[in-house]
Amino acid sequence: MLREAGTGVIQCGGGTNPEMKDRLLSRISEACGRPVMYNTLLEQARQPGRWRQHLAHVEETAKQGIRAIPLCNPGSILNRFTMKNCQVFRSMPTWLPILQGPDADKMRAYRDPEIRAKLRAEVDAPLGPDSTFSKRWDLMVVEEPKLAKNRGLAGKHIAEIAKAQGKHPVDAFLDLAVEEELETGFCLGEINMDTEAVAQILGSPYAVVGLTDGGAHVQFHSNVSNPTRLLGYWVREKKIMSLERAVQRLTFDSASAFGIYDRGLVQPGMAADLVVFDPDTVAPRKEDVVHDFPANGWRMRELADGIHYTVVNGEVLLEKGEHTGAYPGRVLRNAGYHASRNGGA
Repeated sequence: MLREAGTGVIQCGGGTNPEMKDRLLSRISEACGRPVMYNTLLEQARQPGRWRQHLAHVEETAKQGIRAIPLCNPGSILNRFTMKNCQVFRSMPTWLPILQGPDADKMRAYRDPEIRAKLRAEVDAPLGPDSTFSKRWDLMVVEEPKLAKNRGLAGKHIAEIAKAQGKHPVDAFLDLAVEEELETGFCLGEINMDTEAVAQILGSPYAVVGLTDGGAHVQFHSNVSNPTRLLGYWVREKKIMSLERAVQRLTFDSASAFGIYDRGLVQPGMAADLVVFDPDTVAPRKEDVVHDFPANGWRMRELADGIHYTVVNGEVLLEKGEHTGAYPGRVLRNAGYHASRNGGA
């Protein structure tokens, strides 16, 4: 159908084997003649070095004219959680029902010596293809202790705490969580922590900068700081590419990959979507928590510094971070829709 229509983009997410997924999506793109955008080209502690194989395959298929295009992320993906909402250990059979149960049941289970032994054994087992935790306890940090007596643990990772206490990392981790009634704030960074790897991924012309899960993990991370992190950290501080190239990566490259041909350039006939920013100060702020969902639900938020104006269709939408009250946005239609409206095929 897409080949017949001559327009449209396929999007895909998920999967644990990036090369296998890329091969499948490459075949789909080749068969229908349309681009396939998919999540994601990343450096991961769970699969060290695998990003190199994935990137090599992407380059090979791109040179054949196949448009299976991975998205990539300029930032480390940090998973912030407590043991009331943790998903880190969900791939392990003893952990999963405990994680899904009421808080009182969690407390009983984590205190039980027999259950604790099973939890340790599952963490110590070899990593499988669907593992959700890399066993890198040095990447799991105590971000927000709740008890005054534990304030000194803030900023320390579980591996060093366990070593100092003479405990298995699972025991050090769960002892702290139970002592603080599951309210300890932890932060786990397993993705894009290797800056050299991320720099090479961002420099690839075969990947598009951008990544989202549609808000599926709003309690764990925001992940909306891709543009400001690229411009601030990677361009201004690390100098991995020119400012002009970074702007092109965020605008023209993305728009053309998705087939949005009236955006991505500043010239007559294009949509007047503009961002006015200061290259010397642009940067994402630290994530914070806002309670603006129904029933006082909460989410992680990332604001930005150095962004002066956001202009949509020629109207100022945001001025220094404040909404102006304007609603100039419009639904984006594909090329086939516009052709039919203009009397084309």
